Amino acid sequence: MSYEPSGGYPPVESTNLSRLRITWIVPDFMPGAGGHMTIFRIASYLERFGHEVRFLVQNPSVHKTGAAALETINKHFQPFSGVVELFRDTTPDAEGDALIATDRFTCYAVKAMDRFTRKFYFVQDYEPAFYPAGTEALLTEATYHFDFDCLCAGDWLHRRMSEQFGRWSMSWPLAYDASIYNLGSGTSRRHHNKIALYARYVTPRRAVELAFMALEILKKRNVDFEVDFFGWQLGKLSVDFSYRDHGILKGEELAQLYREATVGVVFSATNHSLVNKEMMACGLPVIDLDLDTVRSIFPENTMAFAVPTPEGIAGQIERLLTQPQERERLRNGGLAYVSDLSWEKSARLVEAAIQQRVSHAVQQGAK
Repeated sequence: MSYEPSGGYPPVESTNLSRLRITWIVPDFMPGAGGHMTIFRIASYLERFGHEVRFLVQNPSVHKTGAAALETINKHFQPFSGVVELFRDTTPDAEGDALIATDRFTCYAVKAMDRFTRKFYFVQDYEPAFYPAGTEALLTEATYHFDFDCLCAGDWLHRRMSEQFGRWSMSWPLAYDASIYNLGSGTSRRHHNKIALYARYVTPRRAVELAFMALEILKKRNVDFEVDFFGWQLGKLSVDFSYRDHGILKGEELAQLYREATVGVVFSATNHSLVNKEMMACGLPVIDLDLDTVRSIFPENTMAFAVPTPEGIAGQIERLLTQPQERERLRNGGLAYVSDLSWEKSARLVEAAIQQRVSHAVQQGAK
């Protein structure tokens, strides 16, 4: 958290809105990091749009050099040709038009860096909810009071940043890779009783335990089902139902799973998961929790909303497993909802917001 102010002033006189100098600060990363994938997607598009983009990796614990981090980005995430550098403890010596924080700790470094025209926070979730009430939650929430413009993944976060914290804020939608997540060739056989369940239990906000309790209820009701767990390796389970433990799958493997399943189950107790939209793009009816974080993103006819109790979840799973007409309704609604989404469109929204706020800062500085 402790960074000395860099001092100095932004190079406003050389600002070119069609070729902005954009610096992202990110925590270190490994292959499979979903939040980093979204960051690298947007950054890759900004680079393709003509902007000069670079990354600063804070407190590196995985990579020893910037070149190694750049290699990981290109090999496991997205194509990127900009500069990647590492830093710890000392405030980075950098300047430019736009500086983007990506999580709570990067915010403290960004706050200390004075030589940027405008500062932004790329908000993908409400991070104070990741921690019990106490020091960590309070220090995390404090970052939402910094003078950063918020680039929010969805309307729920956008409303929270603007209404609760008074930030300038905009919303861009989480999208999906249509080259991977689609209806396929039509040769996949969709099962009548298969549940594809996102089981990343190491992330508490995924509420995986609720899903397990719901499955136990279904078993006691003698509902016919089998489960494909994915998202994290579970190991041997002491359960009375048939399951497959896929662990972490590649995108193409996930898409095939979604094309074969009967219903998809993915939860998030904070901001919604992009897994929902990837499932929908493959024609899979989806169940998520009946929370404002989900309702504010998905219309009524796009998914089944389950009351966040074991009984409420079990009821929705049983309803979809036994009612093919309802599955078809949600399948069609989901496909229609995601049909207009793309990462390029989301990146254009982010680009326009950055251009607008940098331009505003330049104009204010000139007065």
